[in-house]
Amino acid sequence: MNGLRLAVIGGGAAGMLAALRAIELGAEVTLHDSAAVLGGSLRSFREGGWLAELGANTVMEPDPVVRGLLDRAGLADRVIRPSAAARRRYIVHEGVPVPVPGSASALLASTLLSVPGRLRLLKEPFVAAGPANGEESVDSFARRRFGGEVAERFLDPLLAGSSGADPAKVLVRYVLPKLFEYEQLGGSVLKGARRAASAARSARTTGTQSKASAGLWSCPDGLSEIPAAVGGRLGAGLHLGHGATITRIGNGLEVRWGSERRPIDAAIVAVPSAGLTQVAGALPGGGSLAATASIPIASMATISLGFRRDQVEHPLDGFGLLAPSRERRSLLGVLFASSLFPSRAPAGHVLLTALVGGMRQPELLAETSGELERLVREDLAALLGVRGEPLFRAEGRWIGALPQAVAGHSGRIAAADAVERANPMVAFAGSWRDGLSVADAMLGGVRAVDRMAERCGRTG
Repeated sequence: MNGLRLAVIGGGAAGMLAALRAIELGAEVTLHDSAAVLGGSLRSFREGGWLAELGANTVMEPDPVVRGLLDRAGLADRVIRPSAAARRRYIVHEGVPVPVPGSASALLASTLLSVPGRLRLLKEPFVAAGPANGEESVDSFARRRFGGEVAERFLDPLLAGSSGADPAKVLVRYVLPKLFEYEQLGGSVLKGARRAASAARSARTTGTQSKASAGLWSCPDGLSEIPAAVGGRLGAGLHLGHGATITRIGNGLEVRWGSERRPIDAAIVAVPSAGLTQVAGALPGGGSLAATASIPIASMATISLGFRRDQVEHPLDGFGLLAPSRERRSLLGVLFASSLFPSRAPAGHVLLTALVGGMRQPELLAETSGELERLVREDLAALLGVRGEPLFRAEGRWIGALPQAVAGHSGRIAAADAVERANPMVAFAGSWRDGLSVADAMLGGVRAVDRMAERCGRTG
């Protein structure tokens, strides 16, 4: 790709890693984003001794190729890991945070399941595999394999808190691909999970475990360090504050933003699905992107509140808590941010980040900041014993940021793939295509550039 003029449209996780990959392959890269700051949901806010993440709070350790790109961008010595307390998770059960069992045997003894619920779970290895077409919802899958209690008390809050999803609508094949794979290949999720855990233990024992399995991480000054590092690599090639479009001009392409236009050889489009038609709809066959743009999307808000330690009764000895739908809470979950990373709050203080909205309660995103804080504080008081006024506040609102893989998702992705085939010097990336996690989106950006490099090799 030496000398290739490449435009990356979209400055989130996928676009940033696409830019880093292309730079290392020798391309002349410009990155365009309509936002005033680079990074998408990777946005941190510091005030005094407080540090809150307005979007994503941690990142799962990515593919080794992605880790190498980030390290060479200047982040090699900027990785921090959650404290040991983060291993514990809580789920709200009958109004009380209950620790999530750490093993199958502990699950069978947990009060989170009734005796009938535990007996139903024991039947899982003998349940027949479901349809291989990948159109089964998470809720249907969980009820069929594990029973209603596991579906309602574990899978429901997990999906709502991690992706804002409705388990009755999103497809297990895309949202929980490992569980789908365990069933299809081995006939049992529990047996597949045990085999995977055994392999991981063996890798740790023999020293062959890769960095990609090292767990969650962040940076000392928050995840905003990632876009800061990428922006430094791009220099004058970074163009923010103007939406960009690409179009075919003769045998080449042109990128346009604001009053500017520039001929390019190739483009990586890494924008949210809803923006695809605006960015690439003018390409040959681009009209079919309307199908991809119709992917349902969820919105979520993060409400971060800081308190003195003596204002909170709960020990906060874990990652956080999740609230199932059946608990009828305003919040989806709470991250114990200062338990993950103690430096996120001043000494003697704690920082809590509540997640609100999603497909469960989208109407809450229309509320004022004051009303959202009031609702969150009511739940924090009931669940964690939080009292008094917060000493710190920070809020992030992510409208249409969480694509939902519902029935027909494969066809919507296929529509974008068809446009890519019709325009070989254009490649698509993003959470709607590659996965909701930051690590998946990053890897998707790298793979989009690698597809482009392969095509360049074929065409000379």
